Order: sequence, then structure tokens, then C-alpha cells
Amino acid sequence: MTDARFPADGIAFLQALANDNSRDWFQANKKRYEADVKKPAELFTKAIAEGLADSIGTAMEHKIFRIHRDVRFSKDKTPYNTHVRLAFWPTGRGIKTPMAGPAFYLSIETDELICGAGALGFAPDALARYRTTVSAPKTAEALDRLLGALSREGHRIDEPELKRVPPGFDAGTKAQAGLLRRKGLSAWHHMAHSTPPKDINPAACIEAFTGLTPLYDWIADSLL
Repeated sequence: MTDARFPADGIAFLQALANDNSRDWFQANKKRYEADVKKPAELFTKAIAEGLADSIGTAMEHKIFRIHRDVRFSKDKTPYNTHVRLAFWPTGRGIKTPMAGPAFYLSIETDELICGAGALGFAPDALARYRTTVSAPKTAEALDRLLGALSREGHRIDEPELKRVPPGFDAGTKAQAGLLRRKGLSAWHHMAHSTPPKDINPAACIEAFTGLTPLYDWIADSLL
């Protein structure tokens, strides 16, 4: 794996952008963005994709999300994201968007690094398979134990999106009911930046992803 670190200067740029999130400021500092954020992020992302491929034995696609915000339907009209977000997903599995998983996610924030795995929102066909799968009591109990283990290890598990079990499904056990109320399934590991921030080593991200691999594997094995 190439040691292409994301630089502390890139985090400093994100912090400065958060202080003046305007087009005028960004345009005046665009060369700094290109040098300290965009180019390093491309090399950093490639290095992590290579490291993940070595770790899990599968070639990985990768994506850097745009720094420009989509403000069309948002009350917040600030034009730029003050984070860098990345996604990694297996090559050749027919995945149209990494948001539907299985995928690994990474967010470089101004104050922390967030590593995640799973599916932010299942595609319709995968959601149907997921609901059928967790309708089986033994499968639901096993997945619930997996999520419990990740939580005890310090990972954050998002709450279910739905208040009620969707129509056509029996609530069954507590594990079944909780899982059926989900439209996606993901776990997250938070790592605060040092003060002052240091360059971010791809190996640290790979290590964090390794702890989340059981959930990634469950989705890949059960829903693809």
C-alpha cells in the first residue's frame, strides 16, 4: 500500500473554509485547495483502496464526493462542504452507488476522522431481500448480536429510520422488529484529530475499517 497521507495542511484548509464558507474566499484560495486538499485526497483515496484490496482480498472501486454542496432543497445555502468524504466498494459486484453498500465510508472532518462500513440506504431490490432475510428469527438474532458486539467495541450504530415495522412484516422478536425498521445498516468509528492535526496515515484508516469488516461482510454475503 502506498503511504500517500492526507496532509495536516488539508485539514487546516477545511478549518479556514468553515470560518469563511463563501465563493469569494474559495475562489481566492482555489490554488491552495488544489494543492492541499484535492490532489492529496486523490492519492490518499487510491492508497486506501489498494490497502483495502489487500486486506479483504477484493479489488475496490473508490470515489471522492464533491466539495460543492447541493443547496437546491436545503435551507443552508453555504456553497461548500467543510469535510472530504470518500467511499470504497467492491469491483465487479454490480453496485450502482456506494451509498447502497456494501461499502466502506470515510469522512475527514475539521475535528475528527470518521470511518464507516455498511449501506447508508439499501437499493429497493436489496431492501426487499434484507427484509426477507431478517424476517427469519435466527438470522435476526445473529445480526443483532453482530451489531451489539460492534457497539460494545465502541462503534456507533445509527438508529432505525422507521418508527414502525413496515406493512406486510411480522414484528416477531425484538431483534426482528428493530432490524425491520431499518432502511440501511451502517456502523461508524470516530477518531479525533491530534492537536495540532497531523498528516492522516492510510494505514490508520485500514485498521479502523478492519474492525468494521464483519458488518461489510454480512451485507456482501447476504444481499449481493
